[in-house]
Amino acid sequence: MKKARVLLVSPNLKGIVDGITRIQPTMGLLLIAPILEKAGHTVKIYDSALDGWNTRKVLDANENIVMIGHSDDEIAKVISDFSPDIVAVSVLFSNLIESAHNIAKISKQVNSKAPVILGGNHISSSVIDYQHSMNDLTSKLSTVLEDLEDDNIDMAMTGEGEFAFADLVNALINKKDYSNIPGLVKKIGYRKYLINQPARLEDLNLLPQPARHLVNMEGYFDIGAFQSTKTQSDRVLSIMCSRGCPEKCTFCSTPQMWGQKVRWRSTEHIMNEVINDSKAYNIGELHIQDDSLTADKKNLYALCDALEKVGLPWCTPNGTKVNYHFKKHDEMYKKMHDSGCYQLTLACESGVQRVLDNVINKRLPLETIYPSIEQAKKAGMLVHTYWILGYPGETFEEMQTTIDFAMNSGADSFTFSILSPLPGTPIYRQVVNQNLWWSGRGLDDVILQRESLIKVDGFSSPYDFEKFVRETNKKANLLLKQNDPERFKYKYGSDADETSLIKQS
Repeated sequence: MKKARVLLVSPNLKGIVDGITRIQPTMGLLLIAPILEKAGHTVKIYDSALDGWNTRKVLDANENIVMIGHSDDEIAKVISDFSPDIVAVSVLFSNLIESAHNIAKISKQVNSKAPVILGGNHISSSVIDYQHSMNDLTSKLSTVLEDLEDDNIDMAMTGEGEFAFADLVNALINKKDYSNIPGLVKKIGYRKYLINQPARLEDLNLLPQPARHLVNMEGYFDIGAFQSTKTQSDRVLSIMCSRGCPEKCTFCSTPQMWGQKVRWRSTEHIMNEVINDSKAYNIGELHIQDDSLTADKKNLYALCDALEKVGLPWCTPNGTKVNYHFKKHDEMYKKMHDSGCYQLTLACESGVQRVLDNVINKRLPLETIYPSIEQAKKAGMLVHTYWILGYPGETFEEMQTTIDFAMNSGADSFTFSILSPLPGTPIYRQVVNQNLWWSGRGLDDVILQRESLIKVDGFSSPYDFEKFVRETNKKANLLLKQNDPERFKYKYGSDADETSLIKQS
């Protein structure tokens, strides 16, 4: 069988001039690459943002939006030098799609015969919204898959496509039929598409160890823009132990992307990655990025037992659900701390039960939040908390209640985020159908790195709301310095100033 040269691309990033743009290896590409290598294909992972990190192109001076990464000529040279048979572009977030289309255009200019394939959460969410538009005649969602209307993009893969993508590569390079491959999406006529149901990988132990040897790990370490609000080391290894989330929060695309059944890798499988890559890259800290790390206590405890033997500090950059195993928090949090967890992030979202119940659809009793924070701190961990402001239908008074509730919670640090209507989510579909965008902002702005996109009660413009949220974050994250200077010093370091600590949060 013929073998292919496959270029896996993570595109340029959009960022805010005075904000933090976080960057780390794309896990999807790290898992696809070794499957392709095992099949005999030649693989290159190209992160154009990492390689061109110091190149900043202003896109919108009024909004302070910049594009970070290689120029078109530099991208063209990388593609030309590698001379791929197939180019695959990963789009984890919708604000990367503009760069992805640009890479597709450049790729076709270099070699028009090399298929360009789109993957990642963005296209999976777009297909979900498209299918909603087809099933609901009253929907105002788009009746086309815009990305596949670009002649430079030949097809896309949705869902958990690691093994399916390898099947697609084999079929394309050997000119075999690929029409039945799970997750394949392809334009087949005027506004008509082939959409195959994506695969769901039940046994995560079938996944290979991530191909970190194909990326510039030192480059990511040097930049140090990790996901977590705090790190104890500048050499961080990000890992995922499970997939899936049993919740149905209206702002989140995880349950539809990864399913509601939480599937774990075996402890042995996880620890092989941790031990081998920690040694290979002199790792000083782990970031466990699971969406539902604490949902399965049995697997969590087995992981903690194994991590305790390794002795690396770790934290949870993604928010863990507050009330899982609520009556066992003293035991669970002590287990996590003793295994090296120094900071726990809790996804609280709102301080108003009506918003939690009726707007977010989050199964979270407010009365569990304060005790959870207290138990985590008692166990010895720092506690970071996530909150969201600006939900559709949330009143100004409810937002203020959330802020007051959070600031009285005893948490060490806070992230107050502005609600972003992510494609593929119920809130996104609500915003589109009810046209809740700010005047002058709309559907296209979801793709940009803008903060406030939808109307918010009590504010006359997105700029006023953005300023309000920035000031809220600053005020909240100065509480620890005022209330417990020693704990503040432990969290941020003795030389932390106000600007640096706000950015860390």
